[in-house]
Amino acid sequence: MAQDCLNSTSTADVSKRLPNGIHVTGADDKSDPGIEGTPWGYLFIHNKTAQAFENEMKDYNEKNPNSAVPCFIHRTLRYRQKNEKGGVKKELQPSISGLVFLQGKTKVLQAFLKNYYPQYHLVKDRCKGVPASIKDKVMQPFMTVLKDNPERVTFLRAPFEKFAKDHVKLRVLTGIFAGCEGYIVRIDRDRQLVFDFGGYAVAIRGVHKEDFEVVEK
Repeated sequence: MAQDCLNSTSTADVSKRLPNGIHVTGADDKSDPGIEGTPWGYLFIHNKTAQAFENEMKDYNEKNPNSAVPCFIHRTLRYRQKNEKGGVKKELQPSISGLVFLQGKTKVLQAFLKNYYPQYHLVKDRCKGVPASIKDKVMQPFMTVLKDNPERVTFLRAPFEKFAKDHVKLRVLTGIFAGCEGYIVRIDRDRQLVFDFGGYAVAIRGVHKEDFEVVEK
């Protein structure tokens, strides 16, 4: 079942050594970061209005291709009965938290919201105190997983800094999350990659089998 945003109460085990069963190639602070794409910001919109907002954004982007603002709605799986005879149907619906992501530099997004949606504001990175900015190389695989396997993603209540204590920071070398940095943490009896996502800690299942390298400070 999907893990809805910001609702997980899971606790994480703490270990001072490299996690067992993780393939680490060794320390390397010279990995090629690649070409950096346009970052993303995000805001909270009531889940009942998120779909309408997405439709409005599609309409705006079609009419303004030169100043389009890509939009992504965080959705989670919901289960409902198909009919009286039974059976369950799975549906992707906007999450209760109403997370909406917009692609663009912070100042551009702030100007866009001021002109078209003055009632909304970018969410601040609670660690930095400024509007959160998520790297595109992190956002792209995150969106892919949310579209295909949303149950793999869990937003954690604890701040990302909590997981930095007594954990070794690793960089993913293989798979769709290649280049992302975080910590392998045991959550709900499963080793998951926990990384910083705009000031929040997000856990991803099914990444621990990838290759990693230690991130040099």
